Amino acid sequence: MPSLIATLRDRWVWLGMLATTLVAWGSTHPEYSFAGYWPNDTVMTAAALIPIPLNRVLIGAGAAGLTWAWWRLRPTPANPGPPAAAVLALWSLPLLVVPPVLSPDAVLYADLGWMRLRGLDPYLLGLAGGGGPFAGQVDPLWAGSTVAYPPLAIVVQAAMVSLAGAHPYWSIVAMRIPVLLALAAMLWLIPRIAAELRGSVDSSRRVPLVGTSRGGAVPAPRVAVWLGVLNPLVVLHFVGGAHNDAPMVAVTLLAIWLVLRVPADWMSLLLAPAVVGVAMALKQQGGLAVIAVAGLPVAAALAASPLPRRLWLLGWRTAIATAVTVATFAAICLGTGLGFGWVAGLDLMGRAPTPAPLALLSKGAAAIASWSGGDAEAVLAVAGLIGTAVLLVVLGWVVVTFADRPLAAVAWGSFALAVLGQALHPWYLPWSLALLALIPLTRRQCRWVYGSAVGFANWNAVQTAVWHGVIR
Repeated sequence: MPSLIATLRDRWVWLGMLATTLVAWGSTHPEYSFAGYWPNDTVMTAAALIPIPLNRVLIGAGAAGLTWAWWRLRPTPANPGPPAAAVLALWSLPLLVVPPVLSPDAVLYADLGWMRLRGLDPYLLGLAGGGGPFAGQVDPLWAGSTVAYPPLAIVVQAAMVSLAGAHPYWSIVAMRIPVLLALAAMLWLIPRIAAELRGSVDSSRRVPLVGTSRGGAVPAPRVAVWLGVLNPLVVLHFVGGAHNDAPMVAVTLLAIWLVLRVPADWMSLLLAPAVVGVAMALKQQGGLAVIAVAGLPVAAALAASPLPRRLWLLGWRTAIATAVTVATFAAICLGTGLGFGWVAGLDLMGRAPTPAPLALLSKGAAAIASWSGGDAEAVLAVAGLIGTAVLLVVLGWVVVTFADRPLAAVAWGSFALAVLGQALHPWYLPWSLALLALIPLTRRQCRWVYGSAVGFANWNAVQTAVWHGVIR
C-alpha cells in the first residue's frame, strides 16, 4: 500500500498518464481509419472534439511527454522509483479501448482472424480477400496481399475475434489482450532473469552466465524492467498498437529463464529450444533466441576458451537446439492446418515506407535506374539479395564477436535484424530493448540504446501521425 500511494503521488507518473491520454484521444480521429470512420459511437463522439490538425498535435505532444516521464522515472541507487507494474498499468489505461495507435496493423490481425474462423486460408486469399466486417478497414497498400505472419499468430488473432463476437470494432481492440498477457509475463520474467544473471556473477556457484562482462555490471532488476518493459515503445506500440511481437518477446524470455533456472542439457538442447519454436510460430524473428538458450549454460566455458574452441562449442550446441526449434515450428505450422503459406509474404515487408537503411538504398537505386531508363524491378531484386547478404554478414560478425556472451549475441543480433531488415518499425525494437536490458552495457552503448528508444518513439509518432492522415 505505501508503494501504491507513493506511485499515485509521483508527478512523472501522472505526466505519463496524461501523455498516453493525449495519444489515445488523438488516435480516435477517423482520418486514421481507412474506412473513414470507426464503428463505435463513443469513439466518433470523442474524435469530433479534436479537428485536424489538433489530433496530430495531441499525438506528437503525448509521445514527447511520455518519453520525458519515462526518463525522469529511471531508477537510481538513491531512488529506485515506483513499482513498474503500477506505472505501466496507469500509463496503459487510456490506450486500452481506443482505436489502434500509430499503426493500423490490429485491423489486419482482425481480418486474418475472421478469415481463419470462417475456415478460409488467409495466405491464399490475402488481406480483405474474404470480405467480412474488417475488409473495408484494411490498408489499401496491403489489400489482396498475403502475409508473413506465422500460423500461431493467426490462431491467436482468430481467438480474439471469436471472443469479441466478430464485432467490427471490439475485435480490433481485443488484439490488445494477448499483448497485456505478454506484458504481465515480461514484468514477471525480466527481473527474475536479471537477478539470476547478477547472482551468477556475484557468487561462485557456477557461471558467470553472461560471460565476460566487458560492459560493466549486469543491470539491476529495476533498471532492467524500466528499460525492457516500461519504455515508451512498449507503451505506445505494444499496448497502443496491439502488435503481435509482444507474445513472441514474452515466450523467448520464458525460454531464457528456463535455461537459467535449469542449466541442464535436456533443458537447453530440448525443452527450451521447443519453447523458442513456439515463439517463432508467433513471430519468426524469435528463432534467434536459440543461440542464447543453447549457450547460456556453458557461458563460463565459452568465456574461458580460445575463439576456435568457443565457436565449436557454441556451434554444435546451437545446431542441435536449432533442429528442435525448427521441428517445433514446423509441427505448429502443419498442426494448425495453415502450413507454410506465410513464406510467400516475406518479400512484401519492404513495401511500406520505413527508415530501414538498406531498403532506402534499394529504393533509391531503383528510382535512379527507372529515371535513367533501366529496369527498376531488376535493381530491386539485386539490391534485395545484397541487403540480405549484408544482414547475414553483420549477424555472423555479432555471433563471432559475442560468442562468449550468447545472451549479448541475441540482444545485438535482434537489434541488427530490426535495423537492417526490409522494414524498420518501432514495434520491432522492444524485443531488443528487453534483451539489452539484461546485459552489461558501456556508457556509450547506454547512450545509443536510450537515445534510440527516445528518438524513435518521438520521430515515429510525428511521422506516422502525419503520414497516415495525409498520404494515403
